[in-house]
Amino acid sequence: MRQLGRKPAIITVKRGLALSKSYVVFAIFFASVAILTANFGNAFLRGVPGNSDVYVGTSLSLLSVPLTAIAAVMLTTSVILLYVYDKNNGVLEYFLSLGMNQEDIYKRYLKAGVILVLLLMAGVAVANVAVGLVLRGGVTLPLVATGVATALALSIVSFDTMAMMTFSLLQKPRAGANQPLGLALGGLLVLPAYLTAFILPGIVAVAVDLAEAVIIAALSIALLLLSSRLISREKLLP
Repeated sequence: MRQLGRKPAIITVKRGLALSKSYVVFAIFFASVAILTANFGNAFLRGVPGNSDVYVGTSLSLLSVPLTAIAAVMLTTSVILLYVYDKNNGVLEYFLSLGMNQEDIYKRYLKAGVILVLLLMAGVAVANVAVGLVLRGGVTLPLVATGVATALALSIVSFDTMAMMTFSLLQKPRAGANQPLGLALGGLLVLPAYLTAFILPGIVAVAVDLAEAVIIAALSIALLLLSSRLISREKLLP
């Protein structure tokens, strides 16, 4: 366990969480709402028969997908802010002096974000099972929603992180806010999942959300592979 705690990604996770606790609180709030939405939507589905009610119940449960994804984006915001903080304080320059290249540095923060997402999703899955058993509404639909949310959250967080680190323009604060402009990408990428939960039947909504996750994940991988070409080493310096 001591060796695990010394891993670069784990160290980055600890430093990111220490940098800001408020995003953790926001993440817990959105995750809690997502858990209740998934399970109460499931209970409504099972309690009221009829095709029209089945459609509404499924939509309510799948609404937890974007809510969970937003929770993941919130939780990993501290890692993105840490990257900007490290750049401005010369930490990335130190990494370069150790012989790291752009991709090596990016992986350090990207892995930290992925670890946080997986920890969040594991907690959401356990909570969905527990709440589902208490409500006796079943756990299948909430777990399906959690699985879709995991795929979507991992892809969005990866793309958001890579885009933020690759393009310096996205690191600039928004007008009237201290957070970098690139953080708005997470909210925009989650938006389609809200729409699919309401306008598409359950199985179709799941398929569309998974397709979106695959596309975003492919873009994230492309950014990582092209990172050394998209940005010069000098742009990692303060």
